[in-house]
Amino acid sequence: MAQYSPILRQQKIALFALVAATTSFVMGVILPFNLRVERASKQGIAAVSSPPQRRISQGSEKAQDTASVQTTAPEISRSDLNPKEAISQGVESLEKTLAQLETQRFNYTIPEQFQGKTVKQVSLSGEQKVIAFTFDDGPWPKSTRQVLDILKDNNIKATFFWVGYALKNQKDIGKEVVNEGHVIANHSWSHRYQKYSAAGATEEIESNNKLIEEVTGVESPLFRPPGGVLDNGLVDYALKQNHVNIMWSVDSQDWKSSSDKIIDNVLKQAKSGGIILMHDGGGNRSETVKALPIVIKKLKEQGYTFVTVPELLKLADQKPVEPSQPTDSSQP
Repeated sequence: MAQYSPILRQQKIALFALVAATTSFVMGVILPFNLRVERASKQGIAAVSSPPQRRISQGSEKAQDTASVQTTAPEISRSDLNPKEAISQGVESLEKTLAQLETQRFNYTIPEQFQGKTVKQVSLSGEQKVIAFTFDDGPWPKSTRQVLDILKDNNIKATFFWVGYALKNQKDIGKEVVNEGHVIANHSWSHRYQKYSAAGATEEIESNNKLIEEVTGVESPLFRPPGGVLDNGLVDYALKQNHVNIMWSVDSQDWKSSSDKIIDNVLKQAKSGGIILMHDGGGNRSETVKALPIVIKKLKEQGYTFVTVPELLKLADQKPVEPSQPTDSSQP
């Protein structure tokens, strides 16, 4: 099964490409000027220098002049470059590079067929058994780091749906999540289920987007509504921004269940192409932390491979599955 690089690695590659493009542009503008100055200086020096003591024949002089003209012709052509044209070409090249990087940043992990859609699970070809872990309501003191340790021990990358007010208080933990290669997504600023005006929905989502980008450098096109509520204005706004509304097909109900029940819930609902809902924040997640290693072990025994949500979407070979899902406002 094909493996895909995490978002953080893509950002580093994009940053390197941007620096390279900028350097190329600067060199393209500065170097011709330096060459012209250097040639002008040499010509001035040659003009005032005394002739060489050793005489050469007229035939040799003609041959030397011919060779000189042939050699310097390309340099004369380069020296005639219009500085304005060089700058214009450089700017145009840089703009194209930036446009490509912007597209890559947004589309890197999100196939076009899923943009502006609601996704609960995907259909995969063949016999591959792939599933994605997602964690909501963090980052949270203690429990987020515990989840990170478990995922690291099992070499698993997951997708974390963050709440803005939680990230504001746990920025260091948020950076740790990104540095370990996990995917970051938006779970609103305040995690409320109320109805939102258009302006209110914009503020609720964009304020969190802004904070996520400020803390981690990540700009994510993934959104998940608090409690799975689809009709309070938040999802409508997210989809209009061409973001992907990520729901779930496996509800662990870990926010209200014992570890044994959490394990049972996940194993009964798990199917290839599915998305598992769990929580690393929003309250006491000791039962989640207790259940997670066992869930991973059992799913591995069943032959599952674990991916992030963006990786899952890339593996999908069909259009997004958009089944109706009842909302549960009592769910964190």
